[in-house]
Amino acid sequence: MEIIDGKVCISYEELTGRIITPANLNNLVSRKKVVRVQRGGNGRVALFDPDSLPLKYRTEVYKRWPDLKEQAESKEFIDTVEPDGAAFDFFQSYTLSDGRHLPEDKVLEYASNAAIMNAFRACWDAHVSKRQRSGKRTTLAKKFWARAAAALPRLADRFPHSLPGSPRRLSMKCAEYVREGYACFISGKFQNGNAGKVLTEEQVGYLATLINDPNNVQDTKVAAAYNAKARLFGWKKITAAAVGVWREKLQLEAAAGRLGVTNFRNHKTMQVKRSRPTAPFLMCSLDGWTVELLYQKTRTDKKGHNVTTYTNRLTMVVVLDPCVDYPMGYAVGDHECPELIKAALRNAAVHSRELTGQMLRYNQVQSDRYAISCMKELYAVLGDKVIPAQAHNAKAKPVEPYFNHLNTTYCQLCANWGGYGVTTDPKRQPNSEALNRRRHSFPDEAGVRAQIDEMMRLERAQKVCKLMEKLSNLKPEHRLVMSREMYLLNFGAETGFKNVLEGCGLRPTILGVKRDYDCFELSFRDHASERWTVKYDPDDLHEVLAVSEDGTHRYMLEEKYVQPMALADRKPGDAEQLQRVRDYNKALEAETARRMGDHFAGARRVIERAEELPIYQTPALGSCMEDRLMLTDSRGQHKDNRSRNRLAAADIKALEVETVEIPVTRQGDDVEAYKVTDYSIF
Repeated sequence: MEIIDGKVCISYEELTGRIITPANLNNLVSRKKVVRVQRGGNGRVALFDPDSLPLKYRTEVYKRWPDLKEQAESKEFIDTVEPDGAAFDFFQSYTLSDGRHLPEDKVLEYASNAAIMNAFRACWDAHVSKRQRSGKRTTLAKKFWARAAAALPRLADRFPHSLPGSPRRLSMKCAEYVREGYACFISGKFQNGNAGKVLTEEQVGYLATLINDPNNVQDTKVAAAYNAKARLFGWKKITAAAVGVWREKLQLEAAAGRLGVTNFRNHKTMQVKRSRPTAPFLMCSLDGWTVELLYQKTRTDKKGHNVTTYTNRLTMVVVLDPCVDYPMGYAVGDHECPELIKAALRNAAVHSRELTGQMLRYNQVQSDRYAISCMKELYAVLGDKVIPAQAHNAKAKPVEPYFNHLNTTYCQLCANWGGYGVTTDPKRQPNSEALNRRRHSFPDEAGVRAQIDEMMRLERAQKVCKLMEKLSNLKPEHRLVMSREMYLLNFGAETGFKNVLEGCGLRPTILGVKRDYDCFELSFRDHASERWTVKYDPDDLHEVLAVSEDGTHRYMLEEKYVQPMALADRKPGDAEQLQRVRDYNKALEAETARRMGDHFAGARRVIERAEELPIYQTPALGSCMEDRLMLTDSRGQHKDNRSRNRLAAADIKALEVETVEIPVTRQGDDVEAYKVTDYSIF
């Protein structure tokens, strides 16, 4: 529908839809019974005067469109309105002064306001331009805005808006929109602080301090404390409900003050999402856990009475491979200590040899910060890089959720299960009355150790296949081998005594048995005076490590091979071992002879250099040096040569001797009066 020269017209499509047939309409037009206001064609739509229709058709038109005139007047604006994408983007990204964004319904509402205002401006500009070209008088702005305001209810069906319905207020809003742009549609209620009671920085700071109190003070107490200061400074009083609102606003600071730094880091700070290692031995995570399995233990008190307790628990340190959550090593003890951690690391190294045939090191070791100063060097033995987790950050360690897996999968099925940690909901804990009734059936310490060993055996049996499948992904450059010497030096047990080298080697007493060990390195015999500490692996006594007292010398020793005395008792391999010893002794003798030759050569050079000295020209002194060396001739004679040299030497009495008087002074005499002219005898 359109308005032509102030008259409402209905289109051909609207009439022939369900009111009149096209043939009947054309017949009425040709008979001049219906007035055709505008012909169709060339992009125009045929328009007809609805008042010229016969009564039955005119009645149907007004029945279908009771507000026909209003629709016709608003059609101009409805057809002109188009969504404004720039306005939608502006309101969606708009940020209020307190950091909030506009609600979604307000974004749509304000974008519709902008789209409708754009349509009104376009219609007004088109109307003015058309009137100026035709030379006709421009319609008064008052009438235009009246028609625009009348069209707003119909526009609201397609574009929900909040524009004013008054023509005057609508024209003022349009002028404001031209001056300020999209921001003029944002309501001031979003930033209205006139009704606020806590406005200044001092007020907010004092209220935030009360809310952040670590004692977790109730809202009513916070309001009372704040109002006490408000009376002194003339502030407005607040209620407990207002404190609750501020607690929500300051929830970030409140979490740090009320719950502590650890809770703040676990629940408020940004967390890092990580993936599992793609192969074994790329990373391990180790930590200690108090196993939730109770056992009974009997002690004797000071009065001599036997007292049995039933709340005892053991501690287990686990070295976990997070590739498939495989427990590579573990150790059980009374409490977590460096010795228990060392035992777990030793077990991990031994178990890696059982799986792969050789001891493998990890590329990265993750631990907590317990005794990190003294344990870091030991961690570096098991792994190439040691990266301790942040203190009190349990989420960073994969071994922490693994302990919960052990507790719920295995421990919870045992009659002596002790439950969860102290922070767990009491409703999830085991029935303490039932535990008290069956406490006498709790196992002893050895029984709990057997339970833990069986639990870890089942864990390894279930996951070893997956671990070996992943082992093929381990690259050669990441396959780090732990030498036998490194293993014994750091994880080997000690006898507690020092041993010295004997003719048969070292003879330490290990596990109550005297054993013989020796080394095939030639330099080992150079330290016969050293006192050696022997380190060994109780599971493999074939090789041990000998360490000097100052730790500067280390040698790997092999257990002595026992040769049969009788040739008839010889076994395969005896001859090879015997030949090995003979080859070593031969090499030792050759090395010793080489060293002695070097010594003799050095001594000969000294003698030859001494012959050039003046003192060597004295026959008596020269023969004295030969006497000390006692070198034989080619026939093995020494005394004849010595006597011949002595007889051929000049007689010592034939030497010219000059007597020199040396004055002797008493203590206290003046020595300046005495003069000595020749000091050559000195």
